[in-house]
Amino acid sequence: MLSLDEVRAVNAPIASAIGLPNRAYVGDEFYSIECQHVMGAGWIGIAFENDVVSPGDLFPVEAAGQPLVVVRDNDDKIRVFHNVCRHRGTTLVDQPCSKRQQIVCPYHAWTYALNGELNATPNFRGPEVRERVAFPRGSQDLVEVRSAIWNHIIMVNLSGSAVPLSQWTQEIDQRWSGYDFADTFPGYDMTYDIDANWKLTLENFLESYHLPTVHPGLNAYSPLHDHEVLVQDRIMGQISLNYQPDDSGKGLPCFPDLPDDRRRRAEYLLLFPNLMLSVTPDHFRVTLVLPSSPRHTHQRWRFFFVGEDCQDDRFSSARTGVANRIDTYTQEDIAILERLQAGRHSSAYDGGRFSPYHETTTHHFQKLVANAIEAAQG
Repeated sequence: MLSLDEVRAVNAPIASAIGLPNRAYVGDEFYSIECQHVMGAGWIGIAFENDVVSPGDLFPVEAAGQPLVVVRDNDDKIRVFHNVCRHRGTTLVDQPCSKRQQIVCPYHAWTYALNGELNATPNFRGPEVRERVAFPRGSQDLVEVRSAIWNHIIMVNLSGSAVPLSQWTQEIDQRWSGYDFADTFPGYDMTYDIDANWKLTLENFLESYHLPTVHPGLNAYSPLHDHEVLVQDRIMGQISLNYQPDDSGKGLPCFPDLPDDRRRRAEYLLLFPNLMLSVTPDHFRVTLVLPSSPRHTHQRWRFFFVGEDCQDDRFSSARTGVANRIDTYTQEDIAILERLQAGRHSSAYDGGRFSPYHETTTHHFQKLVANAIEAAQG
């Protein structure tokens, strides 16, 4: 999938490094490998805790090439299963639904409890024979995926072999320890379908180099020269040191007891491989990056505002103002991302170069991808 020379080129010092080749952004085979060995190997965000509010709520999602279903069971526990019947492989749930007592396959009516246990196999031994077939215990239950909740986000590890989630998130937990995310509440959602590879959407998020040309409005209050970059192991991104938007979002409740240097700061960090996260004095934003093909990415954005009072009607216009501002910049990004995707079909493009000042983040991200693919190749 990647030659040794290509891996070495990405891992070279940034001043001489060459980016991932075009097929990493357009090829079905590459996409299949990275679904398993990049996204599937670690912890990824797939949904939000309140997508399944009550026992019996079901929420289907495609993540890392796998159809999954999030379930809140009768013990009020959130579980994630592979969204496929064990009989003939039918997708079980095709849209969110509420307060179901069980999960019934639409093909042959095999029936599963909310904890994944196979309960019924009607007519399997003949018409009107409804007893459950005595397969070895557990052998035909739904296949559960390792999952956990982190800051309102449902996280999964498809391989089952990643480090514990607390270790995966340790760097960002330490960095953002002064923010009480447990005291934040959802206040606005947005979704986008982008005709671009998932990695391009993240590489764009990771750098502020494009602000003056693509986002002149954003650059007016969060200028390029007031940004710095952060690169650690699993987190990377950009920091606005003088974040002072002047719009209807002003006046929202802020995180309490922030030190002075955080009261005018916004941080935009990727938790590798698929979570775009940002925190400002007055809100926390999560973007789930969920590719469905090498050339298409679905994104779910959720804004969490501070304190229960933030849900009051008196803050409605402020919440909307924040979201509208971000939507404007996102639409600007989408136009560029789709042009970037088109450019990945050009034989004249050889992977590109990285700005040693602005793009250490993008370089680090591509190294993580390349090294995961190399490890998978053996």
